[in-house]
Amino acid sequence: MIDVLIKGGLVFDGSGASGKPADIAIAGDRIITIEPLGEAQAETVIDASGMAVTPGFIDMHSHGDFRLPFLPTADSKIHQGITLEVVGNCGSSMAPLSPSMIQEMNGQYQEEKSEMVVDWDSFGGYLDRLRRQGTSVNVVPLVGHGTIREKVMAMSDASPTPEQLAAMQDEVKRAMDEGAMGFTTGLIYTPNVYAGTEEIIALADTASQAGGLYTSHVRGEGDTLLEALHEAIEVGRRSEIPVQISHLKASGVHNWNKMDQALELIESARKDGLDVTADMYPYPASNTGLTSLIPAWVHVGGKEEMIRRLKDPSVRSRISNDQSDHVGANGVDWDGIFISSCPSRPDYEGRHVKDIATERKQKPLDAVMDLLIEARLNVDIIMFTMKEENVALGLRYPNVMIGSDSSGAAAEGPFSVGKPHPRNYGTFPRVLGRYSREQKLFPLEEAVRKMTGLPAGKLKLHQRGLLKPGYFADIVVFNPQTVIDTATFTQPHQYPVGIEWVLVNGKVVIANGKHTGARPGMVLSV
Repeated sequence: MIDVLIKGGLVFDGSGASGKPADIAIAGDRIITIEPLGEAQAETVIDASGMAVTPGFIDMHSHGDFRLPFLPTADSKIHQGITLEVVGNCGSSMAPLSPSMIQEMNGQYQEEKSEMVVDWDSFGGYLDRLRRQGTSVNVVPLVGHGTIREKVMAMSDASPTPEQLAAMQDEVKRAMDEGAMGFTTGLIYTPNVYAGTEEIIALADTASQAGGLYTSHVRGEGDTLLEALHEAIEVGRRSEIPVQISHLKASGVHNWNKMDQALELIESARKDGLDVTADMYPYPASNTGLTSLIPAWVHVGGKEEMIRRLKDPSVRSRISNDQSDHVGANGVDWDGIFISSCPSRPDYEGRHVKDIATERKQKPLDAVMDLLIEARLNVDIIMFTMKEENVALGLRYPNVMIGSDSSGAAAEGPFSVGKPHPRNYGTFPRVLGRYSREQKLFPLEEAVRKMTGLPAGKLKLHQRGLLKPGYFADIVVFNPQTVIDTATFTQPHQYPVGIEWVLVNGKVVIANGKHTGARPGMVLSV
């Protein structure tokens, strides 16, 4: 019996091969045949005439783990054709958690007047939460170094004792045993930033022994980009673990000339036999916390201690000496940084730091420190630090995949607040429409490969990422002539156009551009 029949489309199988006319028959959660099927009938028939039919898109770099327990329908992700999210990136995962970490997270949700509640502590407990409620997308979970380090060492900047390092290794092993598929770092964020290379290698080696991979927001994406890439590659070499460079970029005008060298470093490592790849999002702006503009030593001890320091005049003077009051992080002027989320001051959202400082009659850095105090550090920013030509250069590199670097949102309801980065809504359609169709950076079949077969191979996924008989039916049907992102930096809560049908494990989740509410996603593990 055929449950779903996709008829008359141009099928791109995800391997990089050109599209071929064919029908696709699905029974249960699997593809049973891909060939012309004439007058075959099914319970659900999808007319794909004039459409491209591809494997579901894999979001290789996602922070959806922070949103999926509370927005299991993954609206902004599934609407752009994403059927699988790789979560737990940048060293920050939603587990394992200590009692104090749970208390702090739930306290922040209460401050935001949110109904969200963390009711798990272990990695397995988090995954069980996703399984119980169901999700509209599949999930590949990774465990974050910073989360583990905070559980074992709180927000200390010290090097771990042998006992503490062993405890962190135990946490990595436990998470891998409970379903994690790899280990991640975010080496510009606290407490990740306090770790030396040897600590990272020891933990990556534990993940390697369990068959995992290592993904890294490297220690610098601007002045120290090349040194940071060398470190990530060295971790891979010594731990014998596959390496994924997260959201590859050369940040800051004076570093734009390093993008070629960064790609050459990756290619050189590959020629040496190392499995090193990268992912990117198709925008010239990054999104992070406002706290990232504050030196790492101010973060030591945790949230309350950081707020106390920001109130101290002597500390503020030292911060001013460390950070230019004329130029923000990564060589971007203060008028190139705007507030994307600030629940305590929504009137600041969508406004540039320089304008807010002028309104407050303060220097920009003083305004930043005071706003962090007032908002109890809960402020996110968008920074325009990259060169558009470098975005295209990186996307063109054959071993770069696509990742949204976003948690996800929804165009309506409680998750439609703020001015989040438009990559939450538009990453994959933007690659298809802007970079493939309009700029002709690569043909459609190559764009699809970057989103499907390439990441599936990196993740060693079983029977996913390609359209083949016997494979799981994660499928996107889109109009290659119209697909495009519509979300902007000023109006981000807008779904793309052209994504007509999305199936996850054989179930229709997007039908004629509308969410069905279905949650057929699975938590995947090695």
